[in-house]
Amino acid sequence: MGKTMSLITGDFVAKLAKVWHRFTLSDQDSETLATMLAPMDDAGEAVSGDIEFDMEPSDFDIALEKLAAPRDKS
Repeated sequence: MGKTMSLITGDFVAKLAKVWHRFTLSDQDSETLATMLAPMDDAGEAVSGDIEFDMEPSDFDIALEKLAAPRDKS
């Protein structure tokens, strides 16, 4: 599987904050948030083809549990 490149940019984050949350971020804050969010977006894209669930919340929870590392029961 190839490396994905997130489309989340500082500009995108700034617009999202303005439209959805009605506040303005500084350029530095927008870039910092984009830098934090982009790897999560890439990780989600990388596994999205392997996740199987319907639109039911319980199906989504089960799909996430299958992806999670097993808990150490000691």
